[in-house]
Amino acid sequence: MNNSLQTITDQILVFTMDELAYALPLASVVKVIHSVEIRPLPEAPEIISGIINIKGQIIPVADIRRRFGLTKHETGLNDHLIIADTGKREIAVLVDNVSGIRDLDKTQFDLAKKSVQFAKYISGVAKIDDSLALIYDLELFMSLDEEKELEHALNLKTDES
Repeated sequence: MNNSLQTITDQILVFTMDELAYALPLASVVKVIHSVEIRPLPEAPEIISGIINIKGQIIPVADIRRRFGLTKHETGLNDHLIIADTGKREIAVLVDNVSGIRDLDKTQFDLAKKSVQFAKYISGVAKIDDSLALIYDLELFMSLDEEKELEHALNLKTDES
């Protein structure tokens, strides 16, 4: 699935972390659930905080906070997990709050390369009401080496089961 800006849908799922707004293209979102227990995954890349089991499916949990340099956050009962399709696998993203689905038109959207050159994990910036939401590109989240590390760690976990 290619969620680049040229093929992005007109809808995004807006969420917050540390009171900052972020978003994912709605087309990549599988579902949103309340936080559940995250179990450690030995030998996973640093960006993966662990795994969850959703109806028998093992899903890695990505720690976007680490990638963006935000402060570490203890998981609370009010936190949410966004299950999303990266194009390679489903992954869960732990967020503080999900604000909802927003429609975008071209006047609300700027390419990240034009407005936030340093943000290589961001595909764009959406102007929503009086604030900005960084639109996160899950396909760029992990490097090839991190993908290989994750695959190895998941295989080890499967072998243990």
